[in-house]
Amino acid sequence: MSEQQAVSRAEEIIRQAVAGMSPQPTPERGGPHGPGACLSEFGSTKRAQVHFSYQLKGVPGSAAKGLLRQARDAWVEQGYEFQGKKGDGDWTEPDPSLFMSTGRDDFSMSGGVGITNVSTGEGIAYITVNSPCYPRPEPSASSSSAASSEAGRPSPHRTSGNDPAQYWESFRRRGDA
Repeated sequence: MSEQQAVSRAEEIIRQAVAGMSPQPTPERGGPHGPGACLSEFGSTKRAQVHFSYQLKGVPGSAAKGLLRQARDAWVEQGYEFQGKKGDGDWTEPDPSLFMSTGRDDFSMSGGVGITNVSTGEGIAYITVNSPCYPRPEPSASSSSAASSEAGRPSPHRTSGNDPAQYWESFRRRGDA
């Protein structure tokens, strides 16, 4: 798998979760985002991994748990599998979490609810996708010159201070293509 294939597949998994949600949230990127170090091979520079994490905002806090369940249902519909005994979480809790895998291509997904109001149980849902590790491309002379010409442009796969709503719109358009 290449970096671009990992990025495309991770974005597809996020779109699968969010596409049919009601109310429709505005996914907002959080934390480190895009290609990075392979977490299962600490200290190695030979392999990389893609990480995408979104908070599902723009909806009432009371909808967070329902949005997480909708992400879960969309992924189950795709045939994805729960990971571990507690992979499906405890839906009687105000802050359930879930852990899943695509199985066939080994992407892992997780999600949860961060409680923002303990007395009402309101919160913000989040979903995360990690790719399996893949070989980090070897830098070449042509990619070095291409990288230097791209240096002024923000990557669409990393946080760069751009407006999250603009990023999400471009993300959605890529999914419609």
